[in-house]
Amino acid sequence: MTSAAPGLEAHAYLPYVRSAVAAFDAVLATGDLDAAVPACPGWDLRRLTWHLGDVHRWARTAIVEGRGDRETPDGPHERNPLREWFSDGAQALLATLAGTDPAAPAWSFGEKPRTAAFWFRRQAQESTMHAYDAQASQGAPAPIEAALALDGIDEVVRFFFPRQVRLGRMPALTRSLALVPDGVADPDETDGASWVLAGDGLDGERPAGTDADATVRAPAQALLLLLWQRLDLADAGLRLTGDEAAARAVLGARLTP
Repeated sequence: MTSAAPGLEAHAYLPYVRSAVAAFDAVLATGDLDAAVPACPGWDLRRLTWHLGDVHRWARTAIVEGRGDRETPDGPHERNPLREWFSDGAQALLATLAGTDPAAPAWSFGEKPRTAAFWFRRQAQESTMHAYDAQASQGAPAPIEAALALDGIDEVVRFFFPRQVRLGRMPALTRSLALVPDGVADPDETDGASWVLAGDGLDGERPAGTDADATVRAPAQALLLLLWQRLDLADAGLRLTGDEAAARAVLGARLTP
């Protein structure tokens, strides 16, 4: 499903988690807590904070206690207590990740063998996407670094999409879509990362551009945001070739949780 898929060593994700936590907290410091989050209908910045704070605590429990059944009550409503609550969870997670061997056993919903390495990547991606959401709630989202965006695309295509099919949350795709980040001149070459979303996601490696019904070319950040439904095909910077209906059918599927 991908050629030359990117990947990071587990501890290389830590700076991304730290950066995302700092960016999120900066929004909390002065942002409108009642502002709507565009990508999360019905949520405001406060609710988004509760969600990410819960996720941080849940991930830490998965690593430290080896279980995934933690439930966290909603955080405070007012700004200063909310910031403190968010920071407590985020810093505890960061300390745990920094002090944990990625190869150590840990509960996760990833593939076996289940180790703490899963959470380094997942929390970098989760925290970064929601920092983007928090900034978007105030009308000023910041760029996502290309290396992390490429890794996030790979996570969706190679992990979340096949998992969604396996769990019965969506049927196998009947149309296909290639994703080609800017800088990949020929998607059939293996000197750059490219992907195809097709079938059940489990039918082996296939370079992007091969027998896909449609192809989207864009900066890595735009492709990642497209997969997580933060952008639409009509948005600037996305260049579509092939069958638009096929592309929309793929992107309209429940590729992510």
